[in-house]
Amino acid sequence: MNGGRVNACLKADDLSFWRGERAVVSGLSFTAAPGDRIAVLGANGSGKTTLIRTILGFSPYRGTLEVEGREVRDRPKEARKAAAAVFGDADPQLLMPTVYDELAFSLKAAEERAGGPDVRAFAGRFGLVPLLDRHPSQLSSGEKRKVLLAQSLGRRPSILLLDEPTSDLDARGSRRLREMLAQVPQTIILATHHYDLAMALCRKAVVLGGGKAAVYEDIRRLFDDPAALDRWELL
Repeated sequence: MNGGRVNACLKADDLSFWRGERAVVSGLSFTAAPGDRIAVLGANGSGKTTLIRTILGFSPYRGTLEVEGREVRDRPKEARKAAAAVFGDADPQLLMPTVYDELAFSLKAAEERAGGPDVRAFAGRFGLVPLLDRHPSQLSSGEKRKVLLAQSLGRRPSILLLDEPTSDLDARGSRRLREMLAQVPQTIILATHHYDLAMALCRKAVVLGGGKAAVYEDIRRLFDDPAALDRWELL
């Protein structure tokens, strides 16, 4: 807090975005301060993934959308440098010959040291050292998810955008991912259908549906209100 103003790393004001010719959401306003964790909730087709893509500068929008104080439409490359994304389908995001190469590439992108000892030390933080010589296609769903998360964090983003990160994980894998996410310092924007994950990680919620949006400063108020859950088709 500085002079009564929140030092926002992500700010949306009267934001409207669309998919193709169809408006998805209109009039969304919220602020994410450094370290905030915000769940993005809604039924299928409500705009969760489109919001993630818009923050990354891949989708058109009206209104204000700032990442680290810079308008995304004006400086999309800088938005993508500040905000790293992990999408639900892991395979298209793992393109290197080995896990070692995946992590080394992300460290180099952040202008970090990326020699053998540096990569192994970084991999050790995520329990990935035994996997370093393996091709991503040889990994389990949970292992791929760990590599994606490590790869994203290796770039040292200020914002971590997660789109259905537990979509192909079993209960054990989901629990381990939640434990890993609980320890990261980045601002997290979590788009998910898994409400237990949202409740465990996030304090705030953005709810999308029917072209509208609502912001809950306390996610518990949403889940304690059956009428709101029904209205937003979250039941």
